[in-house]
Amino acid sequence: MLEYKGYHAEIFYDDEDKYYSGRLYGLNDLVTFGGETEEEVEKDFYLAVDDYLEFCRAKNQEPDKEFGECLDVRVNSDLYKSLKEAAKNSKESLNEFVEKILSDYMTKTA
Repeated sequence: MLEYKGYHAEIFYDDEDKYYSGRLYGLNDLVTFGGETEEEVEKDFYLAVDDYLEFCRAKNQEPDKEFGECLDVRVNSDLYKSLKEAAKNSKESLNEFVEKILSDYMTKTA
């Protein structure tokens, strides 16, 4: 697995096409690269990361972090309402409130 500037890549080799291809791992955005040799695909990986970061800067958007920062969890509507109300009472967003709960739980169980 390749690593550069905190990003990792999955590399695949196609025997039929004799071509290496890869994509940045754990992002919501799709960033791909490739090459005919291991050296080419590695160089293209570095360029892909740099291009992605430059693209985000040009668009004035925050680049995805590896493995995202998103956790999609389905809960029943009563629990959702309770969490939403508790977050409001704490003057926090629902995301901030749930993150704090999860962080506290993980600290206690670690």
